[in-house]
Parts: sequence; C-alpha cells; structure tokens
Amino acid sequence: MAVSSEILGMNARNYLYIKQYNSYEAVQAADDKLLTKQQLFAADIPTPQLFASFPTRSSIRTFDWTSLPRRGFAIKPARGWGGEGIMVFKNWAGTGGYTIADEYSSQKQVETHLLDILDGAYSLQYLPDKALIEELIESHSFFKKLSPLGLPDIRIIVLNHIPIMAMLRLPTEKSHWTANVTHGALGLGVDIRTGITIHAYFRHHKAPLYIPGTKIKTRGIKIPFWDELLLLASRAQGASGLGYGGIDLVLDDRRGPIVLEVNARPGLHIQSANIGSLRTRLERVENMRTLTPERGVEVGKSLFFEPFSEKVLVTPKTLGVIEDVTFESDHTNMLYPAKIDTGAFRTSIDGDLVKRLGLDYLSDKIYIRSATGKQARRAVRVAFVLGGNKIKTVASVTNRKHLNYPVIIGRNDLKGFVIDPTKNAPIELPDRE
Repeated sequence: MAVSSEILGMNARNYLYIKQYNSYEAVQAADDKLLTKQQLFAADIPTPQLFASFPTRSSIRTFDWTSLPRRGFAIKPARGWGGEGIMVFKNWAGTGGYTIADEYSSQKQVETHLLDILDGAYSLQYLPDKALIEELIESHSFFKKLSPLGLPDIRIIVLNHIPIMAMLRLPTEKSHWTANVTHGALGLGVDIRTGITIHAYFRHHKAPLYIPGTKIKTRGIKIPFWDELLLLASRAQGASGLGYGGIDLVLDDRRGPIVLEVNARPGLHIQSANIGSLRTRLERVENMRTLTPERGVEVGKSLFFEPFSEKVLVTPKTLGVIEDVTFESDHTNMLYPAKIDTGAFRTSIDGDLVKRLGLDYLSDKIYIRSATGKQARRAVRVAFVLGGNKIKTVASVTNRKHLNYPVIIGRNDLKGFVIDPTKNAPIELPDRE
C-alpha cells in the first residue's frame, strides 16, 4: 500500500526510482537514441526508420544528400535532451528544403547544424555527440485539429511493465511547436483505463478550459489506439532494460502507434497534468515484479483510473462478416456493403468506386499478396466510417466487378474492433480475391 501522498520531487525520483531500478548500462543506452533504436528494432517494437547516422565529421562531408526522401525527415542529436537540436524538414529537394516552420535551409546550413551536434552543442553535459536522420512522422489526423503544427506525443511513465501515469503533450506557438511542456507545450493528464483526458497543465499559466486557438475542451478527449499505446509503452520499457522510465509515443497517420523515445529520467510535470502524486501510485506497485507487459497493462488500468471511467464503456464494438461503410467524398456520402476480411492486411476497393468518389491515385504503387501471388497495385487515400469510427487509410485498387462486394476492409483498419464470424455472415460463396 502507498504510504505517501506527497508529490514526487526530483531528489526522491532520482534516489528511490532511477537509482534503484535503472542500471548504469540501461541509462547510458536510453540516453543514446541510436542505441535505443537498436533495442527497439531487436524487440520488434515500431519506431521511426533510421535513414543515416553521423559519428564523425567525414561522414557528414561524404554523405549523399540526394538519397534523402523528398517528403521530409527529422535530424536529431543522439544524446540530446528537451527537444534541443532537433530540425524537422517537411520537404527536401536534394540540396535544401523547408522546415515545418516554413524556413528554407540549404545543404550547407544542415551540414553546419550537424557539425554543431557532433561538437556537443545540444547533448547532455555538452559532450561530443553523434547525429542521426530519421523518418518524418506524419501526425495522425486525429491530432491535427488539436495542434496545427508540430508533433503531439503521449508520455507514459512505466514501472516494471505497469503503466503508472500518462500525459498528452500538445505543441503550441509558445513552445515553438515542440511537445516540450517546460518550453510551453500544453500537457493534458490522461486516465489510464480509458485514455480520456482529465485535466490541463500550462506552465506559468492558469489551466485552460480549451485548447489554445480552438473551441475544443481540454477535458474529455479520447486518445485513439489507447490500449495499443499502453502495451507498446510497457514493451518498450522492458526492451530498454530500464525498470523505471518514461516512454514517448506518437500516432503516425500511416503506421499508427510507434515509440519515439525512451527516457531514463522522465520529468515530473506529468503530476501537475494529472493533479496527482506519482509517488503514491509508484508505491502501490513497486513490489510487483516479473509481470508480462500484457499483465502489467491490466494492473495499471485496474489501479489507476478516475472515478468517471467506471461509467465509460470500453468494450470494443463487434463487427460481422459484412458491414455497411460510408465513404466521404467532396459532394456526398455513399453507403456500400463491405466484407470484413482479417486475412487481408490492407483495405481494397473497386476501380469504379474510385471514380464515383472522385479520388486521386497516389503516385506510388503498393504491393499486395493475394491468392494469385504478389502484385503491384495502384492506391488511393480514402476516408470512411465503419462501426461509428472514422477511418482514414491507403487502399489498394483493383477490379472487383466479378466479386460480391466492392470493398474489402483489411485488418490494418480493424484495430479496436472485435470480429464475430457468425454475425451478418453471407449465404453465398465466400468472396475471395
């Protein structure tokens, strides 16, 4: 049982939890983004793709800048802290590009920035560092109405696989569109059981009732993929070797939940966002050991919930074999029957339906495995409503005139649903590609 109701301070955090649960080797790895990536990759935990690393000055001078993706990327110091030294490009033309702040930087300016990183300008203790370039994360459409620029993230404190406390961090103009609460980002405390925001924290300001620049209340926002985020945080804490850590996660518009960083010394503003003591929660579970990530999430959800959450229905919606989906177009909404197919990874729609919806084809094709083997198909971005949930996805396009249904919904777009194979089951023969 917890014996303290006091707010966890920095000295108590360092002595009671970081020193006790985090080995020197695990802390060193967590402080190095390149080592952290290796750990996450080895544990099959999704994290941004690594495009390049720069351990020396010569590696910068000899790098082929035309090899970077045109859609953009992020430059980071390997041992940076507080978001310092991060440079995010939204596009790149081989010799220069525009950052998310609409500022142009040439290749020479980027090289100068990388040299500063190697000199330790942004690292812990200002020691010599390494630099890396990684995949640009495209913020999930859910968050774009909450924060027009920057990348919102979710910080989850985890101890021995148990999620203890969580906070949604929204970039603001005051924070220069970073998710750093110390620099002025908006922190929203999150109920562990439901993923619903409960309170706002804005440093040096009164807690706002609405997200700055919007009419959206800071309380009552339900974060998508909440169960997946909790499990991913628990798995990442275990993979890092840390016993106590702060896991930063983001929702990518294409890939869904991914781990951005692992922190061996997570900050303590999360208590203000939750109006609660981190120490009290930690003392309730610190003697629980050898839990699996799945069991750890169950424990966290059962212990650290807000009173209102007992009234919130968290049972996933059940879908049948055939469900109606509503496609959204510029002019009208169209209802079509779709087959729910967990055997297919990606959603597939008929070419004639693409024309009726007025969708534009993407420039790149995607590869699909079907009964006839691996094949390249044209693709479109499409939005539809299924089971009351709005889903945005990339769908493959094929000729489905000879099949029973113009749409197949693949498992990539079925997260959060339960599928009952006996519900709405068709009498006719199965519809297979």
